[in-house]
Amino acid sequence: MKKVLADRAEWFVEKAKEMGLDMFETIWEVVPEEVLLEIMSYGLPVRARHWSYGQSYEYQKIQGTMGTSKVYELVLNSDPCRAFLLESNSDIANTMVIAHVLGHNHFFKNNYLFKKTDRGMVMRAAERAEKVEEYISQYGIEKVERIMDIAFALEKNIDWHKGVHRPKYAPKKKVLQKKEQGEFDDLYGIDNLGYEEKIMNDSFPPSKEYDLLWFLANYSSAEPWEKDIFNIIREESFYFYPQYYTKIMNEGLASYIHAELMYLMGEDHLSPSEYIEFVKIHERVVQPGGSKLDINPYFLGFTILNDIKEKWDLKYKHGESIITGFEKILEVCSEEDDISFLRKYLTQEIVDRLEMFTYKTDYDRNKDEYIKIESRSAKDVVESQAAKIYNYRTPLIYIDSASQERLRLIHESADVGTLDPKHIEKVAEYLQQIWGGQVIIKTKDERGYSISYGFNHEGFLKY
Repeated sequence: MKKVLADRAEWFVEKAKEMGLDMFETIWEVVPEEVLLEIMSYGLPVRARHWSYGQSYEYQKIQGTMGTSKVYELVLNSDPCRAFLLESNSDIANTMVIAHVLGHNHFFKNNYLFKKTDRGMVMRAAERAEKVEEYISQYGIEKVERIMDIAFALEKNIDWHKGVHRPKYAPKKKVLQKKEQGEFDDLYGIDNLGYEEKIMNDSFPPSKEYDLLWFLANYSSAEPWEKDIFNIIREESFYFYPQYYTKIMNEGLASYIHAELMYLMGEDHLSPSEYIEFVKIHERVVQPGGSKLDINPYFLGFTILNDIKEKWDLKYKHGESIITGFEKILEVCSEEDDISFLRKYLTQEIVDRLEMFTYKTDYDRNKDEYIKIESRSAKDVVESQAAKIYNYRTPLIYIDSASQERLRLIHESADVGTLDPKHIEKVAEYLQQIWGGQVIIKTKDERGYSISYGFNHEGFLKY
């Protein structure tokens, strides 16, 4: 790392602490674009190899070559925090990135979702990658990739609230339970005194099971090494989960912090040409976006946080709040996720100013596609944005019942959108390979009617 960047990083850390940021120590690495894209594709510096990461790498590379996406940095949720700067960036670009990273660092350390994650995942992922390499040597790349394909197809169907580490189901058992006394039982001579025998955990699973990989790792007939891969990918999914749920806030705070720190550095430490370059880069980072149908999360988060600061500074000035606007920003970023953040702080005023709306695709008489605006209400806009975040951005599916002969799943969020039969067929096939018995997935079609798909030894079926 160049001395000028190291000096500026040290200066930023000091100023950030004075502002009230609470951060992990940061390890900085300046790397070529190929290394940065590889880490971005894998999600971690070292991770068990899989063909899909190469596909992601090529996509990121093409996006950069075409100029549709510019990568400035990558920062990992870890303790110490690890940040990667692009060596081809200008010094002023990397200076701004350093300030941006410190915002992410604070968010990782203090947000309630990130506090539940594995801060040592970087090291553990590398250890697990070695274990997967051993499986490849022992069982062959085709068998291992087949199991990884199955695991990745189900990786987002986890139950965050039950946590990474959870016990297996309690065994079925008989218990004595006191009989319930009816209001008029004595009049009718009904004897409800004493106790009766009840069976606990009679159904399997005992309740709706949303964590599909956990269930297969604990109750399927898969080989131990296959179950180990399920657990590896499942635990990594828990690590990445908060990033999906907090992107608007996380990027909003990082953008707010880099702006504040760069303004502080200002003319005393930057040349006029550097300051102008920073302003240009900052404008690109927090611009609304190139499409009216989608909004840049950096811009949206940055806008809402600035609105919060203005309102709470005014409240503080008038004695209506004991904390300042910036203190309120830090409080919000520690206590909320994107869904609650938008519901509480994306106001009608902001929606009107940003000209936000909900829409649907429609067709005219000539069957030409067009966009129809449905609502400009803040409530509708918020719920439209929340729907893109909810449940890891994946269909909400749970295991309803399981036996050696059959595994039955239900698509609970069918009212939000229908499932693609092609995807259902592949997932059902994967499940059948691991479970052994028939797999049934119940959902709804475009008209809202119940429909079931299945997979057994005869292939894919529609009921």
